[in-house]
Amino acid sequence: MPNVLNNKVASLVLSLSILLPSIATAELTFTAPPRETPAAGEKVYGPLVKHLSALLNEKVTYKHPRSWRNYKKEMQKGSYDIVFDGPHFAAWRLNKQSAQPVVKLPGSLSFVLVARKEANVSDKKDLIGKKVCSLPSPNLGAMTVYSMYPNQMSQPVFKFVKGGMGKVTKTMLAGKCDGAILRKSFFNNKLSADQRASLIVLETSKPYVNQGVTLNARIPVEKRQLIIKSLTAGEGKQAAMPILNRFSGKAKSFVAANESEYSDLNLLKKNHIFGW
Repeated sequence: MPNVLNNKVASLVLSLSILLPSIATAELTFTAPPRETPAAGEKVYGPLVKHLSALLNEKVTYKHPRSWRNYKKEMQKGSYDIVFDGPHFAAWRLNKQSAQPVVKLPGSLSFVLVARKEANVSDKKDLIGKKVCSLPSPNLGAMTVYSMYPNQMSQPVFKFVKGGMGKVTKTMLAGKCDGAILRKSFFNNKLSADQRASLIVLETSKPYVNQGVTLNARIPVEKRQLIIKSLTAGEGKQAAMPILNRFSGKAKSFVAANESEYSDLNLLKKNHIFGW
C-alpha cells in the first residue's frame, strides 16, 4: 500500500512539474480590430502592451487578428485576453463570455442615418429596399442601421464601402447610394455646409459608450484594478497616448468604464444576417 501511495505522489509531482512551466510562460494576448496593418497596429498598441507587461508582471503580446473574419472567429472562441474595440463587441463578450470592462475613451459614439435630398426620401421607411452606404459589417454603424430596421424582410440594401467615413460620404454623394450611416461628430464637424444642406437626417441613434478595453473573465480583479488605476491616473496614460491620439483627439487619458453602460448594447445578439 505505501508503494502505491508513493507512486501516486510521484506521478502527481511529475504532472505538476510538466504543467507549472507552461503556466509560468503563458502569455496574455492583447488585440484590436484589424483596422490597420500589423505594423501600424504595433505602433498604435505596442506601447500600451509593453506597459501592461510591466504593470501585471506577466508577458502581454499584441496579436493582429489578420482579418475581420478571423477576429470574429477568435473572439467567439474566447482566444483574446485584453481587447480594445467598440461597445457592441464588448457588450457581446460581457453577455456571452463574462468579460469585464475596465476603461473607455471619454465621450460617446452616435450615428445619423442620412439621405440625399435628390433621392426624395423623407422617412427612414422610404429607404427600405434602397441602397444605404456604410462601413463594412461588423462596424458599429452597420449594426446601428440593422437595429433601426429590426424586420429582416423590410430593410435597406447595404452597400459596404471601405476607406472611412469620408469614402462613405463620397460614394453616397456620387449617387451610388440613396442614404448613408455616418458618425454624428463626422457629419457635424467634417462635412461642409453645402454637403450637409444636400442631405436630410432621418434618424439619430442614441449615444453609445465609446470604444474601450475589456478583459477576459480569467484575469483576476486585482489586476483589473491595477489597469484601471494606471490608465486613468498613472503611468499608463502616456503608454496609451498613441491610441488616444488616433481615436479620441484631445483626450488625455482613458476613463473608468462601468458594466451597466453596456447592458443594452449587444447589437450582435439577434444579428443573424451578419453571422453572430
